[in-house]
Order: sequence, then structure tokens, then C-alpha cells
Amino acid sequence: MVMVLTAAFSLSANADGIATLKDVGRSMADINREMERETKAFGRVKSAVDRGDIMKGTPKADIMRRYGEPVIANDDSATGREKWVYKPASSTFFKGIKIYLYFDAIGNLDEIRIVS
Repeated sequence: MVMVLTAAFSLSANADGIATLKDVGRSMADINREMERETKAFGRVKSAVDRGDIMKGTPKADIMRRYGEPVIANDDSATGREKWVYKPASSTFFKGIKIYLYFDAIGNLDEIRIVS
């Protein structure tokens, strides 16, 4: 009887472990997709800025539609404007290249900063 219970518990533990590993695998796939999306959006924005397609006065809705979502969008207390951040996955918020887009009160691009 003890062997049967031990075997049943062992199979249950293995099933739980396999389910956990599957969940971790799915989570890693989600993270990789998000990192790829983040990097592609950065590349599109960087190319557009370099070409002059994104310039002062561009509505933020146009930028979102054409180039994708920023990594983060928030109100910048230092400037009183809305700030969007685009960065490749290889950059952090403290190190690496980033593009900051600042929008005025009516939602038009007011400033572009590229920081390395």
C-alpha cells in the first residue's frame, strides 16, 4: 500500500513539475515576443527620426499608428509634457540607446531626444 501511494505521489509531483515547466516556457516565449516587439518599434522610430518622417508637430496618434507603442508613456514632471520612451531590448532605462518623444498639451510632438 505504501508503494502504491508513493508511486501515485511521485507521478503527481512529476505532472506538477512538467506543468510548471510548460508555464515557464510559455512565459519565456511571451517575454521574447515582447522584447522583439520593443526592438522593432525602436528600429522603426529611429529610422523615421533619421529620415525626418517624425518631426516636431507630428500627432502622437500618427506615431502610435505608424511605429507602434512605446515601451513606456508617462507624464514627465520635469517638463510638464507627456513622454514616450522607445528602446531596443538590449538597452535598459539606465544604459544604452533610447529615444524620448515629448508631446505638448494637445498631443503634438514637441521634442525628440536620442540618448546613448
